[in-house]
This record gives sequence, C-alpha cells and structure tokens, in this order.
Amino acid sequence: MARGLSTAVKTQLATGIIDPVVLVEIGFGTPIYLTNASFDITSSISGTSRTYQSNGHLRSITGVSETNTPTKNSLSISLSAVDQSYVSVALSENIINDDVFIYRGYLDSNNALISDPFLLFYGTIDEYKISDNTTTANLILTVTSHWGNFGKTSGRTTTDNSQQRFFSGDKGMEFAALTVRDIKWGRVWRVFIYTKHKKKILKI
Repeated sequence: MARGLSTAVKTQLATGIIDPVVLVEIGFGTPIYLTNASFDITSSISGTSRTYQSNGHLRSITGVSETNTPTKNSLSISLSAVDQSYVSVALSENIINDDVFIYRGYLDSNNALISDPFLLFYGTIDEYKISDNTTTANLILTVTSHWGNFGKTSGRTTTDNSQQRFFSGDKGMEFAALTVRDIKWGRVWRVFIYTKHKKKILKI
C-alpha cells in the first residue's frame, strides 16, 4: 500500500534520534495488543485508545514484505507460550481467520510516539503450531494477506469433528461417518424397450 512518512517523523529523522517500534493487534476472542518496545505504548490508531503491552510475549515477526502485484504474502509471528495462556486460546478457540494488524511507529528522544503509527501489514491467521523444548515454548502464527483467500478451498468437512468445531453441541453430523454407501431415494421406474425380436426391461 502507498504510504509516506509524516512531516513530524521526517523532522525527527533529520536529528538522527529516532527509534522504530512495532505494534501488533491479534483478534483472538479477547484481542491482545503487544509491542516490541521496552515499555507499554498507548495509542489511538483505530480511533479507540489501546495499550500495547511490552511483556516479552512478542518474540519475533519474520517475513514482512510488500509487492506491487496482487500476491499472497505471509509472515510469521512468534509468541511466548511459557505461561500457556496463548496455547490455551489456540486449543480452545477457532483462531483460524482471526484478524491480525501490524503497525509501525516511531519514538522520539523522550520515548513518545511521533504522530500515529501506520498500518504495515494486515492479514488473517492461516495456520499455527506450538513449538516447545526443555527451555522455552512458542506459539507460532502464520498470517496471510487477504489475497490468500483466493487460493483457499471453501466449505467445511462433513464430519462430526468439523461440525463440533463450528457448532458445538450440534448433532447433525454425529453419524456422518457411518454413511458408507449411496442411499437411493424415490420409487423404482421400469422402462420397456421393444426391439425387433424381444422386449427389455430396465429399472431406473
């Protein structure tokens, strides 16, 4: 997307004292707001005042890129899963297709935001994985731009597990797995075909 630096940012750049920061909004059932700054940052980017937390949970963002063609772009966001709160959200909610907004901001010498941060990337969660070992744990989100929707296969799987994922408690697909053959509906029709020497009966 086309964008330019504000006059205030350009002025601060001329001083040589400027610090870029990233603000991330992830639209879980209860949205989370994170920053890679060393302190919390409050901003009204979307018209509502939000506090982006500097709690160490935002480990990294990789793969941010832009092109001038309608191309599927993806990036990865790594969140700390040491306290298990994000893992619990991922396993208990359907976080696929949740919105993710990534903003770029700049701080002056007093650690104050210079004008409003701008939108660096917008996409939705395409997949996630949980990575852990003896020393650390991470929830890694793959976020895809809206162009990725054109390559997705629409629809749902007709299984009980899929039905429970979208409509918990619904019994509509409870016995779907037992349907192993076609069930023919309606009456049987007999068609008489007369040839020169004999009559054939077809059932349809």
